Amino acid sequence: MQIRGKILSISGNIAEVCIIKENVTCGSCSACPKKLGVRDILKVAAIDGIQIGQEVVLHDTKNWLMKNKIVFSLLAFVSGIILTEFISKIISFGAYHKQIDLLGAGMATVIALVVLWVKRPRYLFRIELIGRGKTKL
Repeated sequence: MQIRGKILSISGNIAEVCIIKENVTCGSCSACPKKLGVRDILKVAAIDGIQIGQEVVLHDTKNWLMKNKIVFSLLAFVSGIILTEFISKIISFGAYHKQIDLLGAGMATVIALVVLWVKRPRYLFRIELIGRGKTKL
């Protein structure tokens, strides 16, 4: 998904971008009639070389793991069961307990979900392409 916008302000590593839906931008983003709606100003991660007033193209930051959390957690659960069974065949725990498989699968699922939570993107969009001034992208 690509969204066109115009940079309003830059502070540190955060840039505020006014989202536009037409190819023509006006000078004032606060009074622009060509905005997408109520949520027309987004905060994105700033990159080097951008300036206030530049037109940019934004792309979403979701990857396969973020879009398919349920599939990833199911794969982690199944692989946890398989890994626990494999380890129980190598190392003898004395008596066989079915609950150990579920415990290992649950631990693998929790670890996978924590990794997904830590690796999630901070911003919904990232700046992909930079335009200069009033030139078309």
